Amino acid sequence: MFGSGKTLSSFKVGDKVTVRGPSDRPTYHNGSHGTVVTIGTKRVHVTMDKAAFERNDGEVANFLPDDLEPGHVGTPRNSDRISEAMNAMKLATGTELAAVAVDAGVITAEQGEQMKAAWERHFQS
Repeated sequence: MFGSGKTLSSFKVGDKVTVRGPSDRPTYHNGSHGTVVTIGTKRVHVTMDKAAFERNDGEVANFLPDDLEPGHVGTPRNSDRISEAMNAMKLATGTELAAVAVDAGVITAEQGEQMKAAWERHFQS
């Protein structure tokens, strides 16, 4: 596996990071948001601010530098990721239904757009 070239000196205490596929650690931290608390001789020690699973919030884990991305990137919680995926699927269904109705001449294109907007509003609330 080729690394991105990140080194321990790429990080400093207080940096916000996102865990990306730990190479030699359990994958349950993948996607977690954390803050660098100390830097060891080979690893960066991170406290989990918003872990992939809530039960790991506050946990301190250590990672190789290439396992971390600077900043909080993406959605950390697995439950939130599943929810986003389900909403995307539901929105796609509504969009497809409106397109079929427009193509069949049952509704106008304008009505199709209104239908898609209503469908989107419904799943955002």
